[in-house]
Parts: sequence; C-alpha cells; structure tokens
Amino acid sequence: MSRPIHPQAVPGDRQVVRWVVATGDLPVGTVTKAPGTLGPLLEYGVITKLLVEAGGVWTWLADDHTWAEQGPRIRDAIVAALETEGWEVEEGDVDLLGHIARDVVEGELKSYIASHGGQITVVDNDVDSVSLDFGGACEDCPAAGQTLHQRVETTIRARYPRLRAVTRVGEKGKKRGLPLLPIPGRSC
Repeated sequence: MSRPIHPQAVPGDRQVVRWVVATGDLPVGTVTKAPGTLGPLLEYGVITKLLVEAGGVWTWLADDHTWAEQGPRIRDAIVAALETEGWEVEEGDVDLLGHIARDVVEGELKSYIASHGGQITVVDNDVDSVSLDFGGACEDCPAAGQTLHQRVETTIRARYPRLRAVTRVGEKGKKRGLPLLPIPGRSC
C-alpha cells in the first residue's frame, strides 16, 4: 500500500525538504536508524540528518547531491520504510521543534498572520517549549492570546505532540503577561 507523499521546500535551505506524509505511530525525533533503502542513504551520508514529526519526515541532503538527482529515490525510500518496522528514533529533538515552529509561523500560518498586519518570530526553543515574539499589528492586538493558543500552539502541537508550552515574549525578550493554557494531564 502506497502512502500519499509530497515534498515541501524549506525556505532558506535548499538542501532540506520536509516530506509531508503520514508517519503512523513513529515517535517524533531524530532518526538514528531507518529500515530498507532509507537506512543506507542515512548511513552513507547521502542524507545527513533525518527527523520525524507527526505528519512528516525532514531530510537534509548532503551538499554534494541534488534533489533532482536524489529526490525520487529518497521519496520512494521513505514511503517503503514507513511500511516497515526497524526504525530507531531518539524521541524529542530541540532542532525539530525549532524547525516545526518556524515552519508554522513563517510558512503554514504566515498568510493568516500577515493578513492582520502582523508578524510572529520564533525567538527561542528547547525540546518541549517555544518562545515567540509578536510584532506589527500582533504586538498590541487584543486577540494575540487567542492567536497564540488557538492557532499557533494548536498547529505546532499537531506536528509535535510532546510540546509543553508556547510563550510570548515582548521587546528584548521580556516575557509578556499572557497566561499559558494548561495541558490536561500535565503540569507546567
């Protein structure tokens, strides 16, 4: 059974592609070992880094390769590997959460944010939390808390279920007074 998959370019880095594909029950994190033909692509450095999120696989292609040359091979290897056991994934990844958060605010939700005259920037993150800076019309918007939690946090959490908190900072990195919504079953 073949899974629908499509590549998504990552702005600012031509060697990175996020493959939008159902990842099933795989844990979110850094892939240390992959099954099938995907394994040797990682082991021998054609792919220099491989991360799994809920709904996608991030791949970093070695500088001496091109997506025109390797893209179809990598796509097919990912689809085949997702149908097989043998994945080894280190759960949680500070880089992955940062990539997802930036992809959400600079890609997926960018037009929504810009349509209101605002901008949101990822300031910092660790393995389970993200700090955002709201600028433009978002800076003093009365609906900023709603945007933070109902749009941004919900979208990031769908792709990175381990997310614990999304906070808003103001000028010069000072935390703002927006409360975090509690996550059922977890304490902050």
